Amino acid sequence: MGKGFKERIAFEVLMILGALALFCLITRLWPLLFLVVPGILIAAIRMLALSAKKKPDMPIPATIPQPPRPDTEQDVIRIAFGILQRRITEQIISRYPSARWVWEIPNAIERFAGDLPLMILLNRAGGFRRATVQVRSLQFCDLVYENAEPDRSDEPLRDPDVDDDAENEDAPAADEPVDYALIAFQWVEANLLSLNSRCNDVIADGLTGLLISASDLPHPDSWAEVCVELTRNGFADASVQEDGIRVELPK
Repeated sequence: MGKGFKERIAFEVLMILGALALFCLITRLWPLLFLVVPGILIAAIRMLALSAKKKPDMPIPATIPQPPRPDTEQDVIRIAFGILQRRITEQIISRYPSARWVWEIPNAIERFAGDLPLMILLNRAGGFRRATVQVRSLQFCDLVYENAEPDRSDEPLRDPDVDDDAENEDAPAADEPVDYALIAFQWVEANLLSLNSRCNDVIADGLTGLLISASDLPHPDSWAEVCVELTRNGFADASVQEDGIRVELPK
């Protein structure tokens, strides 16, 4: 039974005993009155006890929505750098579908943030080996290709007295394979501080993993090597996903 029901019963008993006491007083039934008075006291004490136990309902505080956390300057630069890499890939692939490219220096994002010149190295890009990335206000503008190799049909006739083997030693090899391990090492080294900061935010939110989006990563062919470098730098695990790399944080 609830407290309200018990309180109502005690009130009704008190009313009945009060009426009985009044009747005994009028009819001068003093022995019966002496028995009713203790009952009235007991019923009154019981009502006071029930009233004291009843607590007022506390209002439920309304949930105050937290405002979204504003992006910091580092977040804006990181997002803009990811878009820049995607734009570079799109423009190169549109002209040379089998081409590959890497940054000429490992700290490209720092030079990008400082509005310094950016260079990329090319492979399978129609003879071009190098290109300048033109950027204005953190936005991609254009690529300027440099160091194009001459067409074989335009080569001058060879002197028979010249040693061909000596010339071949100095000539660059065509279609050199891209060292994705070096790309992964350079990318992790350049972004390690930013990744640690993002991991701290994820741990503060109670999560155990972080997804590095494809826009933040170098060429997809290097993702497997990036996972190796991430685990080598203290992350519990890293695996390649369709939309990026998922990093598991150490417990």
